[in-house]
Amino acid sequence: MQNQKLDIIFNNTFKYAKKLAKEFYFKNWKKNLSECPAFKGETINIGHHGWDHLIYLRKRTKFELLGRLFILERAKKLLETAHNFQSHINRKDMDFWSFEAEIENVKIKVIVRSIKNGDKHFYSVIRKGSAQKEIEKFDN
Repeated sequence: MQNQKLDIIFNNTFKYAKKLAKEFYFKNWKKNLSECPAFKGETINIGHHGWDHLIYLRKRTKFELLGRLFILERAKKLLETAHNFQSHINRKDMDFWSFEAEIENVKIKVIVRSIKNGDKHFYSVIRKGSAQKEIEKFDN
């Protein structure tokens, strides 16, 4: 009985957080685009590419999704303030840039993508930290 209550709370929290994050992403961030200093003031577009990648394209646990949704505002702030990106990778017709920083005491990594030299758009965000370090230990 206790586990069912925890699942109810968690599932309701997840649904509510996803709704709030989607509203922020499409109603706030998408409508209030900012220039990215790292790209000499170029605007990073916000659209379904990034949202679909976060929510649908990979099997992620609800815990992992919550972690990503909770840091969307920090991702926006990072792209608005970053003067440099950490890496640039070209794969076929796509370019990926990664940005890493600590924003309001949370270490994050943001990925920006461009397809066929088109406009740059937000693609993904991940929280960096102790869980990531533990995963990396086992990968080596």
